[in-house]
Amino acid sequence: MDLTTDTGKARIKASSAFVQSGIFDMWGLVPGAAGTELEMGRRTGEWLLALAAETGTQIEIAFDYGMDYELMEYVIRDAGLWDQVCEVVSPVNVNPITGTITGELGAEACFSELSKRGLKPHHALADALALRAAYIDVKAAALAHKGKPC
Repeated sequence: MDLTTDTGKARIKASSAFVQSGIFDMWGLVPGAAGTELEMGRRTGEWLLALAAETGTQIEIAFDYGMDYELMEYVIRDAGLWDQVCEVVSPVNVNPITGTITGELGAEACFSELSKRGLKPHHALADALALRAAYIDVKAAALAHKGKPC
């Protein structure tokens, strides 16, 4: 979304203080990533379709907040790709496992590293990478515990 357009300015004005100070200030941190909602939906849908074709498998979409998955579906649907994408994706709510102490510590460590690149919580890329780090740490801890006596 281009925040300099009338629509962008209207969205800024209508948004909460949290969004104004915690989200919009991160706009433009990743060169070439900004786009309209239609472009975001098209890019995401095409990427998921290509990834599924490349791997020959269903793509699990991990999320820890249901509205995030719904918003992704919304923009892909608006781009006209949802009927194809829904055939190759499987939503997975990982909050029950990543919301643990081990997961939180993994995410926190990831956010600490990302802050050196100017990315912080609530930036889409930072949140995705932190969620991935949390999942990896929880999985590693579970595998390390497997087979050990109670």
